[in-house]
Amino acid sequence: MFGWLTKKGKNPDSAYALYTALVNQARRPEFYLQGGVTDTKEGRFDLILVHAFMLFRRLKGSSAQKELAQQVFDVMFADLDQNMREMGIGDVGILKRIRKMSESYHGRIVAYEEGVLAGDASLAAALDRNLFADTQVTPDQLATMTAYVFATLDHLSLLDDDALLRGEVSFPAPPYEAAGQ
Repeated sequence: MFGWLTKKGKNPDSAYALYTALVNQARRPEFYLQGGVTDTKEGRFDLILVHAFMLFRRLKGSSAQKELAQQVFDVMFADLDQNMREMGIGDVGILKRIRKMSESYHGRIVAYEEGVLAGDASLAAALDRNLFADTQVTPDQLATMTAYVFATLDHLSLLDDDALLRGEVSFPAPPYEAAGQ
């Protein structure tokens, strides 16, 4: 299935490991139970995109890391394609949904990047419009998620470049668990 990743210079194991790590982090129940993210296909997809944004932002450092980011992106959309096939969606439906997901991804990446550059209020607004679009979150939940994004970006910036290229990444604990909420 991932034959396109075996081209020379590609490391499918690293891309898959990074993608798996970000999905595992996005599946942590604290984000849904205490954090206010809706536990729906859309909510899970949006939380994956938040984590993908943070990882991809970290991987902008070098051409090798940018190539790895592209590979993770390819794995992510191949996984989404496979999940839709398992749900019984046909080829035409998958094509339309993948196109819409890709547009959603790009729009959110721009919004989150602008939010990070502009500060807490701007990032909070972007998260509220996208991640929390289908739910009413409290100001504390929104502030906690905003702080989590900034803390995660700081955490990722400290990770070793070579470790990332080997597919080794860690994310901080969700803030709800750390705060004992």
